[in-house]
Formats: sequence, structure tokens, C-alpha cells
Amino acid sequence: MTSWASGLLGSRATAAVLGQGTQALAGLALQAAAARLLGAAGLAVFALVYGALVLGTAVCSGLVGDSLTVLDRTDRGTRAGLHVWTALISTGVGLAGAAAALLSGLVPVWAGLLLGPACAAFVVEDTLRRLLMATGRYRALPAVDLTSLAGALAALGVAGLTGEITLASFVVALLVGQTAAAVVAWWRVPPGERPRGPWRRPDLRGVAAFGVWRAAAHTVRPGLLTLLRVLVVAAAGAAAYGPLEAARVYTAPTLTLVAGIGTFLLPHFVGLRARPVAESLRVADRAAAGLAAGVGAIGIAGLLVLPWLGPVLTGGDYAVPAAAVVGWSVYAVAGAVLLPYASLASVHGGQRRVLALHALEFGALGAVAALVLLLPAGVAWTPLALALGPALAALAVRQSVVVPMTRRDPQRPVTEPAPV
Repeated sequence: MTSWASGLLGSRATAAVLGQGTQALAGLALQAAAARLLGAAGLAVFALVYGALVLGTAVCSGLVGDSLTVLDRTDRGTRAGLHVWTALISTGVGLAGAAAALLSGLVPVWAGLLLGPACAAFVVEDTLRRLLMATGRYRALPAVDLTSLAGALAALGVAGLTGEITLASFVVALLVGQTAAAVVAWWRVPPGERPRGPWRRPDLRGVAAFGVWRAAAHTVRPGLLTLLRVLVVAAAGAAAYGPLEAARVYTAPTLTLVAGIGTFLLPHFVGLRARPVAESLRVADRAAAGLAAGVGAIGIAGLLVLPWLGPVLTGGDYAVPAAAVVGWSVYAVAGAVLLPYASLASVHGGQRRVLALHALEFGALGAVAALVLLLPAGVAWTPLALALGPALAALAVRQSVVVPMTRRDPQRPVTEPAPV
């Protein structure tokens, strides 16, 4: 790994990465349980539900999570705006989740009704995790994630003792695990930062002016994955998509690691905002190279041990395709390279252009559609086709957003975010 990455891991980012590791463990355990207990088709359905939930959470992570990191949380209007936006989004996601479950009939009515508060708890817990990061409480993250894992596994254990484990059992597990984790996260947040108020006269427009662009950018990745699932399931069936999702679960720790480093990079570049943009660009270049090397090495290691760990994940019921593992690993590398440039550009007011260039990622769906329709046997290679999107977006953000910032005013440091 490069000297930049070694330096990074010797700093406060170590705790952030470890915190994301425990979050990856919690998510992986739940998805691995679905892979073993629900079968290939059941895993595909669970992935659609879970992916939609992650998509809703991404809205709050961008609108509220990034805003509370960059904006002034001591301002009463901003603070109230963050509280109200969190309440609105979590309620909206909860209602949408319950409505979708009841209309689809995938779970019993009682489980559909429980999916609403489960979705809301998922969003609130994620926002509290972002608040812990923004306040530098990275070392508290493992306690939050392990609480979520313990609660979810305990709920599944009870379901297994009382009857068959079904998709409804996972709804209950989500509700129990995320609620318990949210309570622990709230307790570990510094007392002065706990979201107890104010609520009156919220500056909703001020928060949205920055956060809406970040929220839209955050939804690109989970939105792409959701569209990929829908496309493959519609074209090839749930049973065909199941092994592809198993490969994604297999590489989930790497993908979550990339997301975790991304949450560190935004406040990291906020701290560098007083320096010339050209200097920050050099930091971003080193970060991109280090992340590509580190994430790529993890992907190669995962591929080498696939013959032994693949059957452990699926219980031997179906194979985890090596081609899909390669594709998801390359996708993770491309996403890791994009992160430093997108974070740097957003800190200096370029979030709108970053969002526009994120649209390049949706262009990769054209390659995915062509692959699925023209070569149905090549479904396992769809993640590799999807990786074209973030790779092109990374190049575009660096060259057309960040580099021009250094040319406009290479010596004068930027101390405040540009108007949005």
C-alpha cells in the first residue's frame, strides 16, 4: 500500500475504517444469513428490499449527514433544520417501506406494518452514526454496529426457535437491531450534540442548499444497484440474480470499507479548506492511488480464497461466480478512486457539477442492459460493466471540476464553501 495509505491508517482515520469494518460485519452477517436461509431466489428478494432501504437512507446521509459535517451545527436555525429534515426523511422512508411491503404482499400484513418503523430506525441510526463521525467519536462506532448485529441475530435466533425463518423474520431483525443501535449511538454522542433541540424556526432552505446536491449524489450508487437488480431479475429471473447478489455480499466488506473512507474524506478535506486547492488536489491524487492499491489488493485476496469461503456463504446450495467477484471488486476500486475528487470538489462548492458528472454512472446501465439482453449467459459479468460508470466519473470530476479550481486561483486558499 502506498505511503499515503500508510499515513492515513496511522491517523484518526484508523478508527473510522475500523468503525466501517464493524458496520460491514453487521451488514455482512445479516446478508449472509439471508443467503443461507432464504435460498437464491429469496436472497434476490431480500436484496431488492434491503437495497431500497439503503437508497432511502442515502438521501438522509447526503442531505443531513454531509450537511452536519460541513455546515455550522452551532447555528440554531441550521441545527433545527438538521433535526426537522431527519424527522421528515425517516418518516417518509418508513411510510414508503410499509406501503411497498403491503402492496407487494411479499410479507404478512403484520410484518409489512413493522417494516415502516424498521426503515425509520435504519435512517435514524445511520444519521446518528454520521453525527458521531462529525464529532470525532469514531471509536464509538464499533459499539453501535455490534449492538445492531447482536440485536438482529438474537431476533433471528428467536424466530428459528419458534418456527421457520422467513423474510418477515428479517423485518423483525432489522427493527430490533437498528432500534437498539440507535439508542447506543444517541448515548455515545457528546451531550451538547445530542439531537434534542432546537426544533423551532428551522433553516430548511439553508440546509437543503448544500445537502440536496450531496443527497442526490449519495443516491447514485444505491440507485444503480437497485436498477441493476431490477434489470437482471426482470430479464433473467430472481434465481439467476441470486448468485450475483451472493458475490456482492461476498465483496460487501470491501464496498463498505470504501464507503467508510468516503465518510472520513469529506471532513478531512474540510480541514484542508484553508489551504490552496492545488495542494488539496495533490492530497486527493495520493488518496486515490492509495485507495486503488489497497482495495485492489483486498479484491485479489478475496478471489484467491473464494473456493473455500464461497460455499461457507451459500451453504453449498449454489456457487458464487468468480466473474461476479472480479466485477464487484473492480467496481469497488473505481468507486474508491472517485471518492477523493468528489469530496474535494464538494467542499469547495462544486457539488452541483459533481452530481451532474455522477450521471455518467447511469450510462453504464446501457452496457449492463446490452450484456443481459444479448448474452444472457454473461450475467455474472454485469458488475464489471457497471464499473465503467464510476471510473469515467472519477476522471471527469478531476479534470473538469477540480483542476479548473486550481487554475482559477492557484495561490489563494478557499476558507468558505462557494455559494450554492
